[in-house]
Order: sequence, then C-alpha cells, then structure tokens
Amino acid sequence: MMVASNVQKKRNEVSRLLRMSNRHRNVMRWSPNETIEHVSRKFEICFQLKKWGHEFYTEAIFEPSGLRADVIDADTGVVYEVYQTEGMESLKRKALQYPLEVRFVSANEAPFTEKMLL
Repeated sequence: MMVASNVQKKRNEVSRLLRMSNRHRNVMRWSPNETIEHVSRKFEICFQLKKWGHEFYTEAIFEPSGLRADVIDADTGVVYEVYQTEGMESLKRKALQYPLEVRFVSANEAPFTEKMLL
C-alpha cells in the first residue's frame, strides 16, 4: 500500500491530466448511449475502488487529447475501459492514446470480481 503522501501526489498528478471542468471526483457519471451492462460494470468498478478507499473519476476527459475514460483510479493512475463488442486490436490502439496505463474490463463477463481490476 502506498504511503499517504505518495497517494495524494498520485491523485494530484492524475487530476492535472484532466479537463478542469470535468474533474468530478468520486461521482458516477454515464452517457445515455451506454447500455445497462456497460453502466453496471462501471458502477461495480467504482464500488470496488471506493471499498479500497481509492479516489476515482468517471467519464473524465484528458487534456489536450479530449479522450474520455470510463473510470480512472486516481490512487494508482490506472484507466479502466469497459468494453462489450469492441475487438482487441481496436482496444490496443485505444490504449496507446491514453497518458495512463489502461486495463480493459468486459461488461459481459459475470459476475464482477475484484480480480478484474488487478
């Protein structure tokens, strides 16, 4: 586990990567175009991060690229992207564009387990 000052430093680093008007910490946000499975998986990820005491962002937009992340763990600097039908090649290309590590979590795999985030 990270020391408290290191955690805060990481949270600040992650926050500075995000559009100022889009920094809604520990708030679950979603688009009306997302399926219930997609939103539910995002919620499960956020719920687990909260259980771990981590801060998170959803639907956060990176500056200056404009890329939008499903969930960002601000304590570890990991982006969690939920996918349903997108192919692995497309996901790999997407991961290369983010300024943080990206982990993909299937919306279709049930049930959710914390191992999906490790």
